[in-house]
Amino acid sequence: MKKLTKEDILKGKEKHETLHVEAYGSEVVVRPLTDGELSEVFAVIGSVPLNEDGMPDPARVDVIKNFKALRLVTSLGLVEPRLTVEEVSDMKFGVPEFIGTRILELSGIASGAGVKKKNRDEKVRPVP
Repeated sequence: MKKLTKEDILKGKEKHETLHVEAYGSEVVVRPLTDGELSEVFAVIGSVPLNEDGMPDPARVDVIKNFKALRLVTSLGLVEPRLTVEEVSDMKFGVPEFIGTRILELSGIASGAGVKKKNRDEKVRPVP
């Protein structure tokens, strides 16, 4: 069995994916969040309700806190373009939630079901 190296650990956030955002007719590049970044997000949410499997259940989080957290997720996980939380807040309604949900999925936090229901026309593909 191979030993886990520091380089292996730090590669996690290097996985980039292109996400088509229909509302803008354009693509963005996103990445998964690190453990430290997810800790920041959970601090915004506060106490996180859990599913039976012990995973966080974003569907049971306070709506206002959820929107704030998803704007933070979007800001942290956007590779291209880079946007501050304030800039993310200026996006069209629903877009930060769509992008943030995909970033959470890449980070191992949310399932793809929410993303697929949000907009079936959106396209996701890995960055070569």
